[in-house]
Amino acid sequence: MSELMNKLGLILVGFLLSFSTMAAQPSSQELANSRTWQKLLHLPNGHSHSEITTPGFFLHDDGHKNPEAELTTTLEALKETPQLACRYPARAHWLAQQGAIKPLNLDACDELQKWLNGQSPNAVSVIFADGFLDNPASFYGHMLIRIDNDNADHPRQLLAQSFNFGARVPDDEDPVTYIVKGLFGGYQAAYSTSHFYRYDINYADAELRNLWSYRLATSEAQSRLLIWHLWELLQTDYTYFFTSRNCAYHMARALELVTDGELVSSRDPFVLPSDVIQRLNQAEINGAAAISQRQFIPSRLYQFQQRWQQLEAAEKQTVETWLAQPETADLSFLDEASAVRVSDVLTDFFTYRLSQTRDDEQQQERLQHSKSRLLRARMQQPMGLTHEWRMPQPSAPQSGQDPSLIRIGMQSLNAPGVDSSQQLTLRFRPTYYDVLQPQQGRLANATLTMGELEVGADDTELQLNSLWLLRLHTLNPSVSGLPGDGGASWGLQVGWQRDFLRQSEQRLSPVVSADYGKAYMLAEQWFNLSLRAELRNPTPELGAAIIAPQLEWIGDFPGARSQCRVRYEIDTTNRLNEPLFAGCEIAFHSAENQDIRIALQHQQNTVMQVAWSWYW
Repeated sequence: MSELMNKLGLILVGFLLSFSTMAAQPSSQELANSRTWQKLLHLPNGHSHSEITTPGFFLHDDGHKNPEAELTTTLEALKETPQLACRYPARAHWLAQQGAIKPLNLDACDELQKWLNGQSPNAVSVIFADGFLDNPASFYGHMLIRIDNDNADHPRQLLAQSFNFGARVPDDEDPVTYIVKGLFGGYQAAYSTSHFYRYDINYADAELRNLWSYRLATSEAQSRLLIWHLWELLQTDYTYFFTSRNCAYHMARALELVTDGELVSSRDPFVLPSDVIQRLNQAEINGAAAISQRQFIPSRLYQFQQRWQQLEAAEKQTVETWLAQPETADLSFLDEASAVRVSDVLTDFFTYRLSQTRDDEQQQERLQHSKSRLLRARMQQPMGLTHEWRMPQPSAPQSGQDPSLIRIGMQSLNAPGVDSSQQLTLRFRPTYYDVLQPQQGRLANATLTMGELEVGADDTELQLNSLWLLRLHTLNPSVSGLPGDGGASWGLQVGWQRDFLRQSEQRLSPVVSADYGKAYMLAEQWFNLSLRAELRNPTPELGAAIIAPQLEWIGDFPGARSQCRVRYEIDTTNRLNEPLFAGCEIAFHSAENQDIRIALQHQQNTVMQVAWSWYW
């Protein structure tokens, strides 16, 4: 009897264990409604369709709009064909964690293991590259995702695999077509993958852009889930838009697989890499800060500039002499410490100049010859001597103001022989920044805006004052005065503007203006001497083409930034009554995302404006 009771007890315990296991295992409907499963399908919260339109990404015909059907088909396919996990490792990994399928061995996935190259990634970092004004698609910076290994030999993880996202652009595409098609979805885009050292060379050395690395605070299991998901996304295609559905948007969607909340919204008209970096620094993973570690990776030019400023005057003279007379230059007269410092700075110089002049064979040959002489001279110095350089970090991308602007102001117009008039002005700018905003997290002394609109209202009418499709301007003064180390300034404006300063009738006209010049830095103040050209609709008071030499000054004060410009305009048709323009504007940074602006401009007429700005 006791033996029978024991057997019945064991059967009961087994039944209870089996029941508890079945109860703990979620149903197919629960799995399909899970936000993780829907994120794996890139189905935004509250949306009925996936943002992935590549048919081959889904196993069910309605998988892009029916997550439960896609789940059921995936479960059946993985059970019948386990090697399908090599194509969908993130799905298989997550479903195994939920107990829906048995754990699958990804070691048998030849292509995946070849890609890993024997590494065991256990962490993920997001890489941000500074804005690059030579390429419209990179005006706002760029994002990469790097697959890290804490046991890697190099702290910069140069051999780590990384994911990139970009448009497929023909090599011979002209700039105008490139911009138009990029703005209006004329390109397809996709993920790609390569070792990080390739991106490091391209961005930090070739394009001379500073990089920032943000290590995610993910567990090892979360890191692997994200890595496997990025691998799955290599088979997807997207329609590309420079300002919205770009690298920042789609990489943010992938990162949302591990963040507690969303980083972007499908309703966002503009999504910029710097925006995503800001949001990622404010996001959480598992209830804690999403970023566990930050690292600054200086470009070769930035490294050269910082080291140059730490040289003594005699050492700077030695560098200049070496570059001017490489055949007779020598380091033997220097003490050992100075020789090391000069060698380091010259090495940085040759590295960034070789990158800048890679299309000039003669220049490359001269630079390589001079660099070889430097290496021979350096080898004559005692081995093991190094110098501990200070490397101050610029402000991080996440420290910048929010990109969108609303500005409310009062404008006063005074014209000869006419009573003064006032109007209330409202300016809206979806993105990005101007030169008078705080410089943190931005390209220094630069303006980069798109879609900037201002309307004005007085007692009788509401009118459009300006609509700028693009305003781009940068001052890049040289730190050392050596070749390739900045020094140029340039700008471009395209849009419509009402002329308050030069005409008795303030007509709205299409305007294209551009300038190019030389930038200087003197006593922590910035100066720019340039030549400006302007094209617009001709009127009885103004011709279609205006050329003007221009002097610009930018200065910083505690809690404020100011800009003044003076130019002498030459009307090619001699219709302009008053050629001399002078104007100043100051921004008082009253709060983190606010400022107060006062502007005064004079030419034939005088315009004064006081305004309050809010950035969001």
